Amino acid sequence: MRKGGTEEEILSLLRTSGEKYLSGEALSKKFKVSRTAIWKHIHSLIDQGYVFESHTNLGYRLLTAPDLLLPAEIEHALSTKYIGRELYCFNEIGSTNDMAARLTEKEVPEGTVVTAEKQTAGKGRLGRTWISPEKTGLWFSVILRPKISPYHSPKLTFIAGLAVHDAVKKVTGEDPELKWPNDVLLNGKKICGILTEMKAEMDAVNYLIIGIGINVNLSKNDLPESVRARATSLKIELQKEVSRVKLLAEVLKCLEEYYDLFKQEGPEPIIRKWKRKCATLGKKVRIQSGSEVIEGVAEDIDADCSLLIRLADGTVKKAVTGDVN
Repeated sequence: MRKGGTEEEILSLLRTSGEKYLSGEALSKKFKVSRTAIWKHIHSLIDQGYVFESHTNLGYRLLTAPDLLLPAEIEHALSTKYIGRELYCFNEIGSTNDMAARLTEKEVPEGTVVTAEKQTAGKGRLGRTWISPEKTGLWFSVILRPKISPYHSPKLTFIAGLAVHDAVKKVTGEDPELKWPNDVLLNGKKICGILTEMKAEMDAVNYLIIGIGINVNLSKNDLPESVRARATSLKIELQKEVSRVKLLAEVLKCLEEYYDLFKQEGPEPIIRKWKRKCATLGKKVRIQSGSEVIEGVAEDIDADCSLLIRLADGTVKKAVTGDVN
């Protein structure tokens, strides 16, 4: 786990110093460690991809930073009030959702974010595995404590979808679409999946975890052949890499704005905007939920975030969840 520490504090200080050099002596006094320890921290940062300029009589100056999900990098990019202000960043982890669930036992604050450079057991909907190769995507979870009944939890998935949509548009200029119930598409292919899990009583949510996986800089070879026809990445579609740190900061900003809107005005404005960006409405669909299959035209999304399908006989059927084709 990476969560703060002397190394990140040194990095933060070097970043804020701008063009000015900071001497090893000044850094050793600041952090009450030896100059040798400072030298070791600097070289550890170099191994991670940071580039410094150093002079014997002047000290160190940060030139460039890698696109890594380090607390110092994320905090530098953040503009939120509370989402992401408590960070748990891992090089490798089984599942960010599972770790977030464990952290709730420690009473971490609302808005706590768990990130991973790589997941070995990433989770998708319906027990599926989410492919999470190292240092290519955004694999993260956000802990929320909404004062709602479990019945309203699907609305938080819609909030996350809108946040990803707006962030991708802001950072890349592309205008993705939303696919019911929890996917974000670009050029008709999936770039993001959202998995919402919660612990709740009969009439109240104790906590809710929104897990988000965004295929940012995956290459075609990073995607299994079995999913290449329906999944893609921003890098594949744009033919260039996208800053993961910048995109993460923007997603968290948009998520906080939509979550605050939800708490102030309820779900109606969220659902209205989600419907405008939805690629599913007006299309012929086949939905499988367990053993049940529904075929018809996706006509609307109701106040419960359920999909309304008009069948061939003219009747309308409601789908609460399921796989949509």
